[in-house]
Amino acid sequence: MWTADVDTRVLAAVAEVGTASLATDIAQFVARIVRRSSREHVYLAIGGETFRLDLVCGTVTAGPVQISYLLARDGRLPKQIDTIQRLEARLAGCATERTRVGLRIARLETALRARDARMAGASLRDIAADLLEPGDWPGPGECRKSAARRLVATGGELVAAGPRPILAL
Repeated sequence: MWTADVDTRVLAAVAEVGTASLATDIAQFVARIVRRSSREHVYLAIGGETFRLDLVCGTVTAGPVQISYLLARDGRLPKQIDTIQRLEARLAGCATERTRVGLRIARLETALRARDARMAGASLRDIAADLLEPGDWPGPGECRKSAARRLVATGGELVAAGPRPILAL
């Protein structure tokens, strides 16, 4: 039975040899493929973004393949759909500067929310639970704690700078 990964940026998928119009040849992208006994993990770097596919069936090394995504029907669904849309745009070569700006604005908005939460008395742990991907606290090497600190600091810098940096995007 397939179990969804907790990280919404990791997409579970199935790869099948596809027809020319629907198929994607992963070999044309910067990809690292790691084979495990029951899965194939595909790490893609496209246009400054990174993606990971966990193939539960099939292989991308068979040439052009059609990729079908397996979605978790829980709180991760909207983020998974967003990741799929960004990946599909990158695979099709359609990602624009607008995509990068949208991602930057989303990160800045999260930083402002973290700063506001901290000013309202929220702990770093609460901020991480609300604004970051699920995970252990404080995480390996305190990564979640550090990420929450960076969000709060970035939010503070944004408030100090005023609206100009965001409007300039």
